[in-house]
Amino acid sequence: MEPNNASTTAFYTLDGCHASLVSDVFLALLSWNQNSHQEWSNVIEHPRIQERLKSQGIDVFQTRDDIQWDDPTLLFTLTRMLDSDSIPIMLGEDKNRERFGRFPHSTGSAIRYIRENVRQVGPQSNEMYEDLLTHLDYLLTRCDAHHVGNEHFMIGRAGLNIMGFLSGEEVKILRSSLLGGGWTVARDEPIDGGVRDAIRHLSPLLLAAERNNAGLIHRKHD
Repeated sequence: MEPNNASTTAFYTLDGCHASLVSDVFLALLSWNQNSHQEWSNVIEHPRIQERLKSQGIDVFQTRDDIQWDDPTLLFTLTRMLDSDSIPIMLGEDKNRERFGRFPHSTGSAIRYIRENVRQVGPQSNEMYEDLLTHLDYLLTRCDAHHVGNEHFMIGRAGLNIMGFLSGEEVKILRSSLLGGGWTVARDEPIDGGVRDAIRHLSPLLLAAERNNAGLIHRKHD
């Protein structure tokens, strides 16, 4: 693969998170911002959520307004997967994470490169291709202004930028759609073999998440 000489402006990571709670917390935060509070009341009943909040010195959390953290910090802190010593679980090998995080293209994003350079096989729509696009978009745009109404998930404190996420089940669907048929590489892709290389960097992270029964949070580091 011939790398693009344009400077890379960001580094991207996929962080393991709780397979189902990531969706629940995200929806609870969105609902609270829309003046619907039942979802928050439900999610704070989860023992893991209560334990994580208390471990951070937060003992009052009956309402979202009791917590001073912004939404991206809360989503990330409450759902990130930790080991028995409360250390974040790192998925994949260091070299693989580095290559995924700094893809040699103008966007710097392996996921965006795949999204922009895959095409449907044949004239008829197919489920495998649609699943691929949908779940790539979940990682790229699920938390952007178009989907949540503003950009606050992407402009958190200390530069926390959450672009999107996948639940544990969605990780499996994306991995299957990458391995399956129904799509092909664009004839005019700008980097020869680029999609193949991007998938080679992404797939081990998806496999590691699946083996750990984890979801994934996609972050951008400017």
